Amino acid sequence: MKLQLFIVSFLLISIFTNAQNIEKKRLYLGNDTHVDLMYNGTEEKWSQLILEMSDFYLKLGESTLKEEPAKQSKWNYDCAYNLWVLENKTSPEYFQRIIAQIKNQQASVPYNFTLPLYGASTAESVLRSFYYGGHLERKYGIDVDIAVCQENATIPLGLTSLWAGSGAMYSWKGVCNCASKSLTIGTRKHEIYWNTGLDGQRTLMKWYSNYGWNGELGGYAENLEPTMAVIKMDTMCDTKRYPYRIAGAFGKGWDNMINLSYDMQWGVKYRTRPNTKVFISNELDFFKDFETTYGDKLPAETLSYGNEWDLLPVSFMTVTGGIRRSMEKLRNAEAMASIIVVDSPDAFKNLADAKKEAFYAISIISAHGWTIDHPSITKKQFADWARIQEYRIRNYTDLLLAQSAKLLSEKIITKGLNKRFYAFNALNWVRTNVNDLKYSGSKNIIVTEVDSKKQIPFQFIEKNGSTYLRIMAENIPSVGYKVFEILENEIAISRKSFFKQKGNNFETDFYKITLANDGTITSLVDKKSGKDYAKQTNGKYLNDLNVTTNPMSKGKNILTIENSGDISFTIKCASEAPVKHISKITLYRNSPRIDIENEINQNFTKPIYHAYSFNIDNPTIWHEEVGAVVKAKYESEGGHYSNHMSRVDHLTLNHFVDVSNEKEGITLSDLDCLFMKVGNSETQKLDSESAQINILAGGQIDENFNLGIPKQGGDSLFFQNYALLPHASAFNQTDAMKFALEHQNPLVSEMIKGGNEFDEKQYSFLKTDNKDLLLWALKPAEDGGVAARFWNMGMTNETKIELVKKPKNVNFATHVETIIDKLPVVNNGITLKTNQQQMKTILIEY
Repeated sequence: MKLQLFIVSFLLISIFTNAQNIEKKRLYLGNDTHVDLMYNGTEEKWSQLILEMSDFYLKLGESTLKEEPAKQSKWNYDCAYNLWVLENKTSPEYFQRIIAQIKNQQASVPYNFTLPLYGASTAESVLRSFYYGGHLERKYGIDVDIAVCQENATIPLGLTSLWAGSGAMYSWKGVCNCASKSLTIGTRKHEIYWNTGLDGQRTLMKWYSNYGWNGELGGYAENLEPTMAVIKMDTMCDTKRYPYRIAGAFGKGWDNMINLSYDMQWGVKYRTRPNTKVFISNELDFFKDFETTYGDKLPAETLSYGNEWDLLPVSFMTVTGGIRRSMEKLRNAEAMASIIVVDSPDAFKNLADAKKEAFYAISIISAHGWTIDHPSITKKQFADWARIQEYRIRNYTDLLLAQSAKLLSEKIITKGLNKRFYAFNALNWVRTNVNDLKYSGSKNIIVTEVDSKKQIPFQFIEKNGSTYLRIMAENIPSVGYKVFEILENEIAISRKSFFKQKGNNFETDFYKITLANDGTITSLVDKKSGKDYAKQTNGKYLNDLNVTTNPMSKGKNILTIENSGDISFTIKCASEAPVKHISKITLYRNSPRIDIENEINQNFTKPIYHAYSFNIDNPTIWHEEVGAVVKAKYESEGGHYSNHMSRVDHLTLNHFVDVSNEKEGITLSDLDCLFMKVGNSETQKLDSESAQINILAGGQIDENFNLGIPKQGGDSLFFQNYALLPHASAFNQTDAMKFALEHQNPLVSEMIKGGNEFDEKQYSFLKTDNKDLLLWALKPAEDGGVAARFWNMGMTNETKIELVKKPKNVNFATHVETIIDKLPVVNNGITLKTNQQQMKTILIEY
């Protein structure tokens, strides 16, 4: 009996001792507001409230600075827009107090400028929206380590690579169970995981399951009720789904426009449950603690969740399509400007204000206020605001392109009396492309290459009310130009027409094409293989707006030939069904590319699509998402889309989509539009077996929720520019992207005025020896010199980059141009190492 009592006593003591030694659960409460810009408040209103909240938390933070770190007041800016307001609307002394709180870990700021809709963005527009974070890092010596994408139910796969490449290491997501067709309620695959890109880069993602209330874990206001948040975290820890003893609940502001909370700091001791320790969190402390403790035990996830509110900007395509075009035009403008600033660093200082406005507009236009379903902001008010942002982006891009083209024309050496012009290529491979020069001189001319002296075929075309001289410019150097000469009063050698027409049938050396009068391509035969790439599906062919099964119907449809010549010919189709529109299809003598220029010439509300029904058996669809090229299949089918909690009725369509099998396919380049529907896809069902894509030209998606802008803001002119390229091979990511970039970045051409800086015949700023490494952006760097961003489309991980002029320094940097490390320069070159699918940015200093 004594022995039994001893054993029982020993066990009780052991249990008590072990309980005492068990590490306490560490529960982190993050305090912030939720800046719903242009949803429940204008820029002016939010600026006022941000200043008021900043005053409150500055004083509270300073008054609690002597408390232990877990009990100090902390304030988390939920988007960088907060600091933009404070830096621009307060004194330097005031702003330094904010920076001091960030440095002593009483505050944090993320890279995301707003709470954005990333699915409607290009990779470069996402990165430019982070640039203010880079400015804060370099000017004030702080680290920006967080980036978030809140409330919207979905998230792109490629976003984590853009975050990580910019310097972000951590992210958290909470969703809104509102105005959504996604499955937002229920158990997620992982509660916290390494969100990993196709390039292997990753961020630590906290995305808890949510069960219906936005003010609890998994919602975008997890910390709305701090006591309940502590209870929920305590209960969740040490469970099968969450076998961790560290948890965080962030987001207190919810939809309240102001959050002045004393109780976070003084309530710590009252919310501390047995065997827990509660922290007032700057969010970074949670992530660093969690990563240190569990980082090597976490699962990884490489998935896309499709698009939810991201779809709403298509309700205003004059704005969003215009921004898409301007962002692509910026590639040419910045590349030319970069060449000039090497020797003329101040050449574009006159555009500083326009640039600041444009970068602000790029950063703010994707704010998730596009739902426009709050009474504080009318749909007209939002539309007027959005037009301003589009103008700012377009204005700067147009000014920069015009000024850089003019300055380059004034720096190229010229000899003799004949007129000369250059054709400039912003891409980093030798390129042959059509070149259009605005022209008002004699038409009795011949055109020659200055270098080879050979005569170049040409034609005159009419475009946008002006006359252009068109040539097929051959072998234009990488990131450089070639010079051509015009000799007047000469008779050019004429050649036979390169196309045949019989009614609605057209033939070139590459194709036999049949066109309906409304612009529908009912047959596209590749003459080399004999394959017809068009196949009627669901009653539709290629470039098909019509809902009838009789595309040859006459009615008011009109087909004419325009701009026929030695280089190309264009077929113009005009129709009033199903909406008033014009289609122009251009075919070339020496290029297999087929250009399609569409206009919709009337107002509309309901979604309108251009169908492309391809004759590809057992197809796989690849497309550029946001910072990644992904396979449009579910994860269970070997694709990149999550089987669970994704929305897949409309997938992001950036530069291209490719429909192919192991032996053949076709690539479509898209300049203006944002999304596509694959076959008969539904919100929760991806039609991954279809070879049909339906490109969304515009419309009020989820109209039943009254989201977005009705009737396209009253506009009645919309552009959709595509190009097609059949290929007798399996999908090749590099080839598809190069094709799209060539289509969307035409050569820039200008008459040469003459100077003494650049070669009179041809010039190349940089060359690369890896065909898969694409120059994604070349721009004047924010702090001087030139920034070059590359995207590796293939597997090769080492590339030699040769510069035309030896640089003083080359540095590896984040995408927001914060220096990471120095790169050795050998002669005029460097060696850049990249992972497969990875973007990298370097800074070149002269």
